[in-house]
Amino acid sequence: MTKNKITPVGGEKISVLQFSFLLMTIVLATADVFLPAFVTREAGRDSWISVIIGTIISIIIVNVFLNLALKYPDKMFVDYSCDILGKPLGKLAGGVFLYYIFIITCIATRSLGEIFLIAFNPKTPIAIFIVTVILLVAYAVGKGVETISRMNEILLPLGLLILISITVLNFKELNFNYFLPILYDGIVPPLRGSILIQAWIIETIVILQLIPFVNDKKKIRSSVTVSLVIIGAGLQMGVLIIALFGSATKSFILPALEFVRYANFGENFRGIDITIMSVWIGGAFVKISVFFFIFILGLARFLNIKSYKDLIIPGGVLLITYSMVFSRNIMEEMYFISFIKPFYSLCVVFLMPLLLLFISTLKKKLM
Repeated sequence: MTKNKITPVGGEKISVLQFSFLLMTIVLATADVFLPAFVTREAGRDSWISVIIGTIISIIIVNVFLNLALKYPDKMFVDYSCDILGKPLGKLAGGVFLYYIFIITCIATRSLGEIFLIAFNPKTPIAIFIVTVILLVAYAVGKGVETISRMNEILLPLGLLILISITVLNFKELNFNYFLPILYDGIVPPLRGSILIQAWIIETIVILQLIPFVNDKKKIRSSVTVSLVIIGAGLQMGVLIIALFGSATKSFILPALEFVRYANFGENFRGIDITIMSVWIGGAFVKISVFFFIFILGLARFLNIKSYKDLIIPGGVLLITYSMVFSRNIMEEMYFISFIKPFYSLCVVFLMPLLLLFISTLKKKLM
């Protein structure tokens, strides 16, 4: 066993199916809640085109990183970046990548806090929600990635079933004329919208850090591609909200909640919108848990700390603090997600890995 090879914690292993489910959950759990409003502001009636373009671009970007990761299937990015660039530059690249994971974990945590405020109790300080969530996340992370994956095996199918059911219930109310005329304002608006789509989908690259835990690595490439296509289909269903509310979609903070509330469940099912949001919140909890697990595991290896569990408490405190000061309100958070995150993500999870892949390939040819 090489020095940097990951020994699964407690002998943990996850199946390819669990790996694929995590890929889907970390996007769909939050994207379908917020993203329709973001994309509608940029692409309007052509948002469905943005989803197609964004999904295709994301498949290309994720496969670039996957090509690099599969060259070192038993290591994390913080490990093989040092193998490729040497320790000083490799440590720098690894640190940049870990900071990216930390930032999007903070965004996910803050977003979940905002969902609690809007959907459940607007009068409660957001700090209460964030602290509660991170305490539960810390407990889940302490149990390991296998436990998180098993929980997700229940939540993801339930979430997808709800998404499909809500779409079916609202289908007769959808007005597809809201999507016409196609490309009336040209291709530029859908391209702008696709930037937001790919920024959300390429978060799946973080889950590729779990490749050392997957028990059948030969199926990883095909499972990633299939998962990304399913994610694209899920986002396309989310965009159907536009066919219900039209241009008003862009004014909603949580368009998915409005979509659920519009559905007619009958007189005997009052308040079911809160129940459905609870399932989506469960998905967001899985996302934060697995991101936090990957962050502190990577940080432990970055700092040469033997057990990642030693970092759960300090990492949790850091996550709580940064999530609360990250933005003053949901509008500032939306600004970051819409205008800064897409380009920040491209630099960290595409351009940097692309450079490492080129250097790694070149070194192999010259040896």
